[in-house]
Amino acid sequence: MSKFSNLLKLITLLKSNKRIKRKEIADALGVSERMVRKYISDLQEANITIESIPGPSGGYELKGHNYLLNLNTDNQEVKSLEKALEKLKQQDFEYITDLESLTEKVKSNNELSKYVAYDSINESSGTYLDKEEDYELELQSACLTRKKLKISYHSISSGDSVRVIRPYALITRKDTKYLIAYCESRKEIRTFKIIRINWIEVLEDKFDIDSSFDIKEYMKNTIGIFNNDEIKLKLLLKKPFSYSVSERAYVENQHITWNDDETIIFEATMKGKQDIVRWILSMGESVTILEPLYLKEELKNILKNMIDII
Repeated sequence: MSKFSNLLKLITLLKSNKRIKRKEIADALGVSERMVRKYISDLQEANITIESIPGPSGGYELKGHNYLLNLNTDNQEVKSLEKALEKLKQQDFEYITDLESLTEKVKSNNELSKYVAYDSINESSGTYLDKEEDYELELQSACLTRKKLKISYHSISSGDSVRVIRPYALITRKDTKYLIAYCESRKEIRTFKIIRINWIEVLEDKFDIDSSFDIKEYMKNTIGIFNNDEIKLKLLLKKPFSYSVSERAYVENQHITWNDDETIIFEATMKGKQDIVRWILSMGESVTILEPLYLKEELKNILKNMIDII
């Protein structure tokens, strides 16, 4: 892990906790306590006010403004910046040292996002709800320190329940923030909508995240937020959706075949049944489900119930 990345993670920890001990920081960053002191000194030299409180209940506290960065860069943007840097080096660019420093910071911020928050292409540009803001830093800190959480969560299907979870990462989809975490009661990785969390208790118990877990890999081939119920889908789409759907990559494995009448056959293996159903319904009369047949029957029943209600 680079120094810049560790400094960004350190700021997140300081911002997320009223007070945090040096050993806790060292454990979270995977460095020595001596290195933590050096990081603190570096941040103080950058005019970031960090107060050191002595004593058994002491630790470090961050004072002043919000220093958390949110660059929202993706891998392609980082690669473009690196290519530009190489070209400018060949031209003896006057400010090459400053640009190299900036490039390293951007790369480090991108590296940090793998461990703290993965913001998808559907990220909202608006403001977050108050509860999401209140919980976000606390959840980020738990992701970094690998501390288990006890939460009260409201499920639409089953109501309120208390459960212990292992927080993996935060993601943002269509104006809403979610937590990806391993639920100890369900024995599987689940997606929790932050706005439905009633309260959070940070436990002292720590956990080891599966080294094979990668948030981008986990969300691959989903068109929404849910990662469950993999479906091998085959649709017939008419205009105008034949064009709009063909112009977008929903999942990596999708395949589109054009017909002479300007319809398309859309084939893909996708995850997240709830989001798939909503997506199909949004296309109305322009879509015909060819496969799987059980999904076609389920949507017929949904539409029938809607008609009965209306």
